[in-house]
Amino acid sequence: MKDAAVATALLVLCSCLAAPGGQERHARSGESPTPYATELQFCVDQTNTYRAEVGRHPLKRSSALEHYAETSARVDAMSRVPHQYFEQTDGGGIAEAENLIPWWPLDRYGSVREVVRRGLAGMWAEGPQGGHYRNIVGRYKEIGCGIYSDGKRITVVQVFR
Repeated sequence: MKDAAVATALLVLCSCLAAPGGQERHARSGESPTPYATELQFCVDQTNTYRAEVGRHPLKRSSALEHYAETSARVDAMSRVPHQYFEQTDGGGIAEAENLIPWWPLDRYGSVREVVRRGLAGMWAEGPQGGHYRNIVGRYKEIGCGIYSDGKRITVVQVFR
């Protein structure tokens, strides 16, 4: 009887994990199964808010660029070499430009969203002479943001095409 109860509990647990809205849904729709879904959307939205300030059209969120940016964030964070993955892969054949917020301490900023917010604000504050700013307002059509955390530090990458 005890084995039957355990088996029933496992079946209930498995059906909850595969229910729509979980990672199974992401796999079918092509979305990235990430714990940072809201932060990724915020990254895109904040970038488009800045672009609107100077009359630039909004960028479309690209899942292909997002997957690339996520890998770039992980590789750069682990190597502690800025833009390493982008340079080694020549943008993976899909990305034309990259911005990087490298390994910011989570305990200092309190949340991943705050790292994204402050990092993008710093890039924007560079003004027209800054490379990050020029990427944000560039003549691109699509954007992908990627986030990597080792539990203590956050790395955020934006890629454009």
